[in-house]
Amino acid sequence: MKKILFIATIIICLSMGAKAQTFGRSYTKISFVQPLGEYKDFYNSGFGVEFGRMFPVFIIEPEYNMTVGLDLTFLYASLNFGKEHSYGKFIYGTLGSTIMGKELKTQGGCLLDLGVKIGPSFSMEVVKDLNIDVAFQYAPTLVLSVRKGPDEEYATAINQDKTKSSASFSFAHRFSLKGNLRYQHFIFGLEYLFGSTTLHYGSAIIPNWEYDSSSYVYKPQKEVDMGLGTLVLSVGLTF
Repeated sequence: MKKILFIATIIICLSMGAKAQTFGRSYTKISFVQPLGEYKDFYNSGFGVEFGRMFPVFIIEPEYNMTVGLDLTFLYASLNFGKEHSYGKFIYGTLGSTIMGKELKTQGGCLLDLGVKIGPSFSMEVVKDLNIDVAFQYAPTLVLSVRKGPDEEYATAINQDKTKSSASFSFAHRFSLKGNLRYQHFIFGLEYLFGSTTLHYGSAIIPNWEYDSSSYVYKPQKEVDMGLGTLVLSVGLTF
């Protein structure tokens, strides 16, 4: 009996959700990706793509097509290129009371995010064919970061291999707060992604070098914790 009631409940929910035709749609988007916080310190604005579907579950108010459901992003990807950023000074000597050194800067590189997103959503038809969606999603993300090593002359001075570049694969627990404006088959989105990860490089090249007070130099490190706060503006189509 319990199994019959459970199956009947699912059928009723699905049949009600099927009436929300403007909500139960697939979508594809292209995005402008703006890093925030320390993410912005090291990387420029980038671009992204996203593919997913909004699944209706239950209609709250049929007249206004107010529906709760599930927003599932099958794939999202974004790419940001590194930018020049000052992060310290390499000390190579003194002249009297003056400490001699040279400003250290990041050497470019790129950061690629790949992941999925899933979470509850809410949709409402404001006027005919114009809908508003909001969703909160969990977004597990694979992060690939490639960084270039320091200038060759300073790599030699601090007894570091002259590594041209090194890559890091890491995992990030991220969350998404997303809003969409949909009109017929067009969709416009605004999203805030937040979370952090630890980048692990094969060589000691990352930009936030550690200052060694005993030798008065900045030494490169292999690991860094970095926030991944991101603002995303997107445009796309539903079908």
